[in-house]
Amino acid sequence: MPLDAFVDEAMTLFSREPTPKEILVERVRFLHWAERDGRFDQAVEMLNAH
Repeated sequence: MPLDAFVDEAMTLFSREPTPKEILVERVRFLHWAERDGRFDQAVEMLNAH
């Protein structure tokens, strides 16, 4: 993810009212609950494939 796009998205999330307890850009959401949802191995494979 290009740095400018990351910063823009993160700053948009920080500006929400109320400020979210956790700042996660959309691109990493698939990792957030991967272990809980039984997708951990799949997520690791996706990361290692690139």
